[in-house]
Amino acid sequence: MPAVALPVLKVGIRFASGADNDGWVLGTSALPVQLGEPDDASVYEDVYTDVRAFSMNRGRSRELEQYQAGSGIVTLDNLLRAYDPLNLITGPHVSGGVTQIQPGRRIRVTATHPTTSIVYDLFYGVIRDWVLNSNGFDATSTAQFSDAITDLNNTKVSVVTSAAASGTAAVEVLTAAGISRYEADAGIATLQATTFTSDTALNALQDIATSEQGAVYADSAGLVQYDSRHAILSETRSNTSQCTFGTGNLPITSIVLDYQSDLIKNVVTATRTGGAAQTSTDATSIATYGERTYVLADMMLADDTQAAATAAFILSGYKDPAVRVREITVAPQGHADLMTAVLARELRDRVTVTFQPPGGGSAISQELFVEGIQHSITPQGQMSSRFRFSTTATASGWGLGTSQLGTGTILAF
Repeated sequence: MPAVALPVLKVGIRFASGADNDGWVLGTSALPVQLGEPDDASVYEDVYTDVRAFSMNRGRSRELEQYQAGSGIVTLDNLLRAYDPLNLITGPHVSGGVTQIQPGRRIRVTATHPTTSIVYDLFYGVIRDWVLNSNGFDATSTAQFSDAITDLNNTKVSVVTSAAASGTAAVEVLTAAGISRYEADAGIATLQATTFTSDTALNALQDIATSEQGAVYADSAGLVQYDSRHAILSETRSNTSQCTFGTGNLPITSIVLDYQSDLIKNVVTATRTGGAAQTSTDATSIATYGERTYVLADMMLADDTQAAATAAFILSGYKDPAVRVREITVAPQGHADLMTAVLARELRDRVTVTFQPPGGGSAISQELFVEGIQHSITPQGQMSSRFRFSTTATASGWGLGTSQLGTGTILAF
């Protein structure tokens, strides 16, 4: 397959309107009911011709961690002071004598595949800071941005969630935070009613996700996603490998494997609010690696049975270490199909990685979940993409349709 060109980036900034238009009123106590659909493309100015570099990072580093806010930077040529907030005379982004180079402007980045012309979302968020640099010969202005998870962390909510499935509670928190752009699973866990008083919307959603053993994150189009624990098993993009990287398939630039002990958990305790501690242990793991505890407290679960099953699930997945592919780096310009696979990837997609161990022997193949995505693009230069992974073995613990605990199957409740 011949090398392909870079994808055509479109970096749109909504200079004329702040973050409160069709969305959050940042810093106020009265949030609008609607966050709104993504704005019409016409209200965004494409600054791609001035882009010197673009990079972004979304996801989390490790299983059992929460997903972090996605973030990124776009560095713009500022030799003509087009992106200088102090240039109120000749600057193109000035209205009524006030600069429009401000934090709080929305940004959306898309990439058009160089051979298929399919447009993929890469990032949708809000510019948080502008950084100007000059050395007397050159000048740049860098927009630093992040996604809706940052706004959830900045937004206080006071809400009493229902005694219901976890998805109901998640939607109640999202509604209290003024969010309409979300996708929320119904949830599997049954939760007790819980009062959140002036807590951040992010903390409340993460409490719900921890009780569910699900996930909260923002996708590449800016939607807040609330996944149940079964989403990783029921959604096609997560239960079926979407592509194969590695030996004899989509080429890899570099690969990192690890065989670490930090994820070993052999004494797991889960306690719901008002309930008794439920602990699962594995004697063989303790004897081999020493006691390694993991504690979940104040879970919103409605009964101790669910807490016990959660502890058993985590123990089953993390009592032993495993050699796993931790991350890969690829150069999408080298392969049209690789470019497609890279641009199409979302957090929690299932993919396959194959690799040939040094010294010979059979190739090794692992199916993995995408936990982190990084892209770095320099127009008229290079593109590099890095994916961080978690093993699919831990997800198999939630056995859909099963009724008993076992070595490879955990109670589905």
